[in-house]
Amino acid sequence: MSYVELAVTTNFSFLRGASHPQEFVVQAQSLGYPAIGIADRNTLAGVVRAYDQWKQLDAASRPRLLIGARLVFRDGTPDILAYPKDRKAYGWLSRLISVGKLRGKKGECLLDLQDLLTWRRGLLLIVMPPTANPQTLLPLLKILGRDTWLAASMLYTGEDRRRLNALQ
Repeated sequence: MSYVELAVTTNFSFLRGASHPQEFVVQAQSLGYPAIGIADRNTLAGVVRAYDQWKQLDAASRPRLLIGARLVFRDGTPDILAYPKDRKAYGWLSRLISVGKLRGKKGECLLDLQDLLTWRRGLLLIVMPPTANPQTLLPLLKILGRDTWLAASMLYTGEDRRRLNALQ
């Protein structure tokens, strides 16, 4: 089974990511990853530079570049990674982010779950579980429906096996 990082945060996620998108793409290639997912916080800003670097890599060994965004909500909805299936869905994701940015002051993006439901067409979604109890996410997963997955990450606390089994 191949490993793919889907929740990469670049320096375009202010005070959350430090590395440039280009560096992530080059590193993914050097590690032999089949793909890498760039998902900055409520923005698509990092994907332009990632794509420019990706085009320069040797086509035979470059990873697939997955372009998305980490949606952060003001209404208590857990963070959700959103990856468009096609160009039209990319436009809907861009519109969703624009709706949130128009609501806030400069540098803010104020999204609610209802915004996502309005602009959800064509998006593959990954819900990032904020709690140790995944049962609390069942209503959200039901609302989001098809093309939605629950993320699992290693916390390295000694409880990962139990936690991953609960998430499954």
